[in-house]
Amino acid sequence: MRVLIVNTYVQCALNVIAKETGLEVQRGDLQVEGNPYTTDDVTAVIGISGSLRGSLYISMTEPTALKLIGAIMGQEKDELDELGQSGIAEMANVIAGIAGIELSVDGYQTTINPPLVLVGRGARLSTVEIQRLVVPLTTSHGVVKLHIALRETS
Repeated sequence: MRVLIVNTYVQCALNVIAKETGLEVQRGDLQVEGNPYTTDDVTAVIGISGSLRGSLYISMTEPTALKLIGAIMGQEKDELDELGQSGIAEMANVIAGIAGIELSVDGYQTTINPPLVLVGRGARLSTVEIQRLVVPLTTSHGVVKLHIALRETS
């Protein structure tokens, strides 16, 4: 996967999380992980098709999700209800959407599918033959892992 693609998704994630939560976000080192991925407490998955094909995930612990949603809403959350899940899904959706717009300038046309949110640790997801790159994004409320599993189509 090209550096341009990875950097675009990472930068969009940094910007979206910082803007929506009002928190400073620090990028960690890129890691290459194999398949399958075992989910964290909360994982939002976005399917991507077009010039790029694959998936984008954001994953985190439930306490991190609750704190982030609380920061976005301006009130503490003590359970990850439907509204909280919707907030995590929308965060992933916005990251993928903005990255898609930015990549279109470089000739990549993408379509994103509605987000899927998995609540509960331990589900196994596989990107089959697509390498998954993971970048931890650290906030004062915890770590959000950005998983990028994309392949350029011909």
